[in-house]
Amino acid sequence: MLGPCSLCSAECCRNHYISVTVFDVLRISEKTKKKPEEFVILYPLRLINFDNDTVLEFHDNGFPEEHILCLKSHPCIFLEGKKCRIHEFAPSVCRTYPEKTDGKFNLELCPFPSAFLFRVLGTNMPSNYKKELRRYKTIVKEWNKKKGKKRDCIDFLISRARDPIA
Repeated sequence: MLGPCSLCSAECCRNHYISVTVFDVLRISEKTKKKPEEFVILYPLRLINFDNDTVLEFHDNGFPEEHILCLKSHPCIFLEGKKCRIHEFAPSVCRTYPEKTDGKFNLELCPFPSAFLFRVLGTNMPSNYKKELRRYKTIVKEWNKKKGKKRDCIDFLISRARDPIA
């Protein structure tokens, strides 16, 4: 089916750091059979206008350093030409791009045909995205209280995401 992204040059996949939740990481790992360290990084926070509830703090040097969980990007590790190799199970942020949380669109990187179709058709937000994001924010808050070291973070996030009680 023709959709907004099928008319695109994948500028968002080439030019953005693609933030993910631990649930995106688990989904991608399961479907691709790749280990998280093969496709995900903890990227130093250098962005403004970011959701503070997803910022991870590390206390390796006695003071907090802020990072976000991202796919290896610039371009995205899963981009092949103009096509996403993991489109069917892409991270939630990709599935909702270019829609912002306020319902408006960030279409600066979208060519005209794609931008028009996004306005008409909307985005493909997974139904469980909001639930996963709320849970991820709770896990991030728990991690930040812990004041842990960077080397332990991804294992902690994964273990908490797999914990049915969390």
